[in-house]
Amino acid sequence: MRLRKPLVAQVLLIFGFLGAFGFLSNYVALHSYEAGEACVLILFVYLALTTRINSRWALYVLLPALGLVIFVFSYAYIFATRMGTSLLPSVLAQRYYLYVLLLPITCMLCMRGWRLADFRRIFIFAISLTMIGRVAADVTSPNSLLLSGSFFTLRLNEVYGEQAYLIRRLDSSAMFLALYFGRGLTQARSLSSRAFRLAATVSALTLLLITVPRGLLASVVIAIGLYATFLLRPERAKLSAILLPLYVAVVSLSVSPLIDVFVRTFGEDPSYVSRAEEVRIAWRSILQHPFLGLGQDSVQSVSFQDLFGIHFYPSDVGLLGVAFQFGFVGLLLYLSFSVWLFVNLLKLLWACTNEGAAYNSVFLWALFILCLTFIIVSPQQARFIFGNGLPIAAFSSGLALMHKRGLLRGLYESPPRAPEVGDQVPSQRAARVGPKIG
Repeated sequence: MRLRKPLVAQVLLIFGFLGAFGFLSNYVALHSYEAGEACVLILFVYLALTTRINSRWALYVLLPALGLVIFVFSYAYIFATRMGTSLLPSVLAQRYYLYVLLLPITCMLCMRGWRLADFRRIFIFAISLTMIGRVAADVTSPNSLLLSGSFFTLRLNEVYGEQAYLIRRLDSSAMFLALYFGRGLTQARSLSSRAFRLAATVSALTLLLITVPRGLLASVVIAIGLYATFLLRPERAKLSAILLPLYVAVVSLSVSPLIDVFVRTFGEDPSYVSRAEEVRIAWRSILQHPFLGLGQDSVQSVSFQDLFGIHFYPSDVGLLGVAFQFGFVGLLLYLSFSVWLFVNLLKLLWACTNEGAAYNSVFLWALFILCLTFIIVSPQQARFIFGNGLPIAAFSSGLALMHKRGLLRGLYESPPRAPEVGDQVPSQRAARVGPKIG
């Protein structure tokens, strides 16, 4: 992997991504999540102090950091005020939102000359190492799911429950690898490269088949279908936008029958029954605190489980959970961000695809499909602010913002083509063309 200066930035970014993706998170003593958060914070401070202060610094560095601080303290204060608890535990409970700083970090590195290929190498390396660590940890466990052949583990049991839970936490990472290496099979130039990509794709799909994240799998199929049908080229997307009212009408007419089929199929499923109860709890709280929500809880003081039962988690009820926790203001911000990221990341993908940059376009395609999947699955799981969807969203928005501002370099770079029979070397080409006059 090629190293770009400053080297310390690359090392810290790798460890930040490893923590964000949950590298060896099954070993609690390693504190991988906390280590990743610390690396992201250290990298942000280092880059902020060593980047020239100007209008770009204020726009891409100061404003995101200031917005994060206001967000964290505001919703910690809201919860502390409503529940009569201390402010500090609620602030500390939001350490995970430090991964939002990946947005200004990406911007500062772009301003220092980093190219898209540099980010791609680090991202792929970190997410691949995370999945390798997860496979190794499962294989060496006495209750290994991979070695037992216990696939389609929809219900957590006493024997394999912990292993299935740990694998399920990495389903977004496994989905990205399946998309990236699966699409990249056609770009492989050698048999060894193709074999490696095939093995990586099969491994990622195997991890997904163990716990079968039904909502995520269904959403990624829909996302790929939408992209291939309506978003493959700008001209097709413009035509799709003109026909959007027709699409909305057809979908609206199909929703009710689909809901009836879903209820008949999964009505007795424990996951469905549990989430139905969580929806009722969240809706009652939203009616009491509709504008700003209930705020951010803290395990160290009072948690949502203490208030509403041990099985209640806002992340389980998607957009309703966002409104429950952050109110309709937070819900509006979430939806606005989703639309902005969708539009600008798609423009970035189009720009890279049109120039034929194979590896970069495959990387951006996998990133776009994953973000579109998060948007589609949002009614069930708001992954942009829960789970490892937050660092992916922050990193993707940083790339999209830099492309929009014209600061993302190396967008159209492709790996050099191997010389073929009949190609002319530069000296031969110059001899044929002749010296340049004037």
